[in-house]
Amino acid sequence: MGKSNKILRPFYKRIINQTGKTALLGFTDNSWFEGDLYDIQSNGKTIKPWNINSPWKFKNTKYDTIISLRCPYFAKNPRDFVYRCLDSLNPGGKLY
Repeated sequence: MGKSNKILRPFYKRIINQTGKTALLGFTDNSWFEGDLYDIQSNGKTIKPWNINSPWKFKNTKYDTIISLRCPYFAKNPRDFVYRCLDSLNPGGKLY
């Protein structure tokens, strides 16, 4: 996110109520939030492989919180992206 981080980070930390098991979509580190990292830039260890524009589903995992700050802007089909996220949430889970 670059230059806007010093403005956006406090804003996001204030409005996002991260609870329970969390998926971080499009994140390559846990410097903003704690959770399972998913990104196209997978390192095969801490960052799980994930491509926003491929059919994706988290295997055997549902989340209480999914945080994806920029990914919907880059999705070829934003509606499908949101539906996949909602399908990956536990009952009562939150999508940010």
